[in-house]
Amino acid sequence: MNSFESNHRNISGKQNNSLNKWDNMIYPDKRNKQSNSNKIDKNNSNITAIAGNWIVAIGSLLSAIASTPSNIFTQQTLTDFNLIGNILEAGGSAVVSETEDALLNKVGDQLQAIGNLATVAGILSKNEQSGQLLEKQGSLLQVVGLGIVINTEGKLTLLETISNTGNIIQLIGTVIEVFADTDTKEGEVMNAVGAWIQVVGAVITALATE
Repeated sequence: MNSFESNHRNISGKQNNSLNKWDNMIYPDKRNKQSNSNKIDKNNSNITAIAGNWIVAIGSLLSAIASTPSNIFTQQTLTDFNLIGNILEAGGSAVVSETEDALLNKVGDQLQAIGNLATVAGILSKNEQSGQLLEKQGSLLQVVGLGIVINTEGKLTLLETISNTGNIIQLIGTVIEVFADTDTKEGEVMNAVGAWIQVVGAVITALATE
């Protein structure tokens, strides 16, 4: 670079700095408005993520109640609980996916939502065998989605660590549900245990969402 180009760049840089200072003097609120706008967008995103995770937690709770053998509710009521619970989980995961910055987290949340919708299709299926298959496939998709969103990096904040722990607990509960044979008494109990473990994980994740 010759001396002329160097001097030209220095002069241009000084002019830009002067223009920026002049712009800030004339429009002192411009930068503040941009900063406030970014803060508002971030706050809205945080509120959306919190709402989405709590919707997932409530849906998990309803599904867990439906998975627990009970003499209080009729079989139809339990089926309705399971249906509503999975719809809420699907909706909550879809909402959370919209707040994710990382592509893998977004994909993971979307897979969980698709898994819940597959479970809904299984519940509504008139064919019992195909319905059970759809529910298993839905649970497997949730396992994959949860596995993707689990953060394996180090240096996490306290809330990130707690949220990550919640996701791991949800993963464990969902895996238990996948391997539970609901045609047997032991399988029903195993399925209920997995569902309640998933509730614990979902609540932990919701509480740690900021």
